[in-house]
Amino acid sequence: MRPPGRHPGAAHGGGVGWAGRTRTAAGWLEQTLAGPALVQALAAAARLGIFDLVRDQPRSALLLASTAGVHPEGLARLLRALAAAGVLAPTGDGRFGPTPVSDLLCRDARGPHRERLLALANLEWDGWAGLLQAVETGRPAHVLPGADEELPPGAAAGVLRRALGGAAPAMVFGGERFRAWLAAEQVPGPGAGPPACAAGGGLSARDDAGALAELAAVHAALPPGGRVLLVEPVLSADPAAGLDLALRDLRRLALGAGRYRTAEEWQRLLERAGLRFEELQPVRGAGGWAVLTASRGLV
Repeated sequence: MRPPGRHPGAAHGGGVGWAGRTRTAAGWLEQTLAGPALVQALAAAARLGIFDLVRDQPRSALLLASTAGVHPEGLARLLRALAAAGVLAPTGDGRFGPTPVSDLLCRDARGPHRERLLALANLEWDGWAGLLQAVETGRPAHVLPGADEELPPGAAAGVLRRALGGAAPAMVFGGERFRAWLAAEQVPGPGAGPPACAAGGGLSARDDAGALAELAAVHAALPPGGRVLLVEPVLSADPAAGLDLALRDLRRLALGAGRYRTAEEWQRLLERAGLRFEELQPVRGAGGWAVLTASRGLV
């Protein structure tokens, strides 16, 4: 969501906000400032199973409180806030029903939304408070356990297959989740065949030193002329573009889980590892994901 800005024909401070609705700058800011409260409200309801309980039919606050084992008035206040935010649908007779948003937060819903919500409300909450320190020092104030490696979208597999040209990579490197993704997407696994080729991903979950060490090891293992294919999110060169990816990069800064890079930054990193950057192929409709190609020199 981008804050409204001035444009021809717009009143000062106005603009087009989420879903095309015109909002003032103050309105955008108020909605943003309400974010922490809404995150915690969503997480509380998800933990109590409220979204699961209303998925099939609307239920009253009293019935939901009895089922969940919580205080009726306290739950009613939570439900009222969620209804005001459009997460639950009030029926007008004291009951609350589901919405497409609440369906995404049910325990058996497909997608990462519930998991990401609970991680933000629990593990990450204090970590975000350290963002200022991270900006001041360049080092995270809090470090989340685990590599925090993202899986590429399914559409990236087709781009990678075309870049491989039907050949299997001679080696696979990077994070464990990337290796599992390759197998799940039926990208050819490691095998022999000229020209030698390495496929990798998950390096955005590492800092420059960690990513450089991995790429340098790949460079040493490949013969002259060997190719390297990376599947990674790539930040736009335009600082005003790609808000979602930019905020996710801030999360990595605050919580110590690597960094996102622009195409130019990837090129510099590859060159420091002794590799020659060749091209970047974006994955359409995938929120900044791309396949980067580099090669080892002939000497």
